[in-house]
Order: sequence, then structure tokens, then C-alpha cells
Amino acid sequence: MEEIEELLTETYAAGKEDGVQPEPEDRLAAFEESRSIRLPGEYRELLARFGPLRFAEPTIHGLKEQEWAYPPGMELIADYRSQGALEPDLQLFPIGGFGDGDLLVLQPGGAVYRLYHDGYDDSPLEKIVDDMPTMLGELSKFMLDVYRAMKEQNKV
Repeated sequence: MEEIEELLTETYAAGKEDGVQPEPEDRLAAFEESRSIRLPGEYRELLARFGPLRFAEPTIHGLKEQEWAYPPGMELIADYRSQGALEPDLQLFPIGGFGDGDLLVLQPGGAVYRLYHDGYDDSPLEKIVDDMPTMLGELSKFMLDVYRAMKEQNKV
């Protein structure tokens, strides 16, 4: 995450009301304890340092959203596993979503995927990027480009 910290700081600052809203350590720990899980490191670090990312799509959930999104996300992953559509040993963790209801899932320490909530061809998983920092960097650059363009347009 260090390699994109400056970019994330600028992006979250541009997000104004949805800017930096870190999740307190005690809330992160309570969420993990209540579900007997450990949040993936890169996701946990993002939440602890910056908070959720709500100003671009896909969004990345904070703990507030995870309260309602985590259970059905894990249920969908389990359903796909039981159907043989996902490898049984592939670890996936829901971290966010798309506007159409698809999930953003993270393979801890690895790739980020779109998990289709209904209907798919060969696999319900579509790889987006090889790692979470790459995705965050791409989302940040896109968001800042849009922010700068809007700011420039409003000058006219």
C-alpha cells in the first residue's frame, strides 16, 4: 500500500464528504471477532488508514456496509462452491460491490475479482487486477482525472 499512499491521500481528499474516514482498530477487531474471521491484510490496512472507498465504482465497503453485505456475500461464494463453479480451496472475501449487484471480492494477498451475482458463462469470477494496490491506484487515477475535469469545466 505504501507505493500508492500519496495517490490515495489525494484521492480521498478530493472525495470531500466521502473522504478519509478510517475505521477504528477496536471496530475492526470487533467485526473480526464477531464473525471469527481475520480481514485480508490489504483490505484491513485500507480501512484502518483511509476507510471505505465510496466515490468510484466499484465501491469498497467499510464496516457499516459489511454489517449487511458480508453475510450474503459469503453465502453467494458458498453457493457457487457447492455448485462446483468455484474451486473449493480458492479463498475469497467480499470487499465491495458494483451498482448492478455484482460483488467485488479479494483473494487475500492476491487478485481482485468481480463475482457475478446472477448469470455467467464459464465462471462467476472475472479477474479485474492482480492485486488490490493496483486496483486502488487505477481507481484513484480515474477519480482524480474526473475530479480535475469537473473542476476545470466549472471554471468556465
